[in-house]
Amino acid sequence: MSSEEIWVVDRVENGLAILVEDDSETVVEVAAELLGPHAVEGAVLRVPVGTVGEPIWEASVRDDAVESARRSQGQAAIEALKKRDPGGDVIL
Repeated sequence: MSSEEIWVVDRVENGLAILVEDDSETVVEVAAELLGPHAVEGAVLRVPVGTVGEPIWEASVRDDAVESARRSQGQAAIEALKKRDPGGDVIL
């Protein structure tokens, strides 16, 4: 078992951060206050794992490099899709 996991903040609502684990795509709700300033949509977090495999949320660290790379990949995908779009109304 790894000593840390990668989690992404999907969204924050009503004081809860909804996180998705990078490998398994497990979704969890965590009190946003446990993440502190990292509780923002799109944040990529490196979260240490405790002795019995539990995430230690309050010790999470934001990974700005991975976050930036993923945003760039997403933007590139959007631009590629725009090139294929003929524009105009959709005919059903």
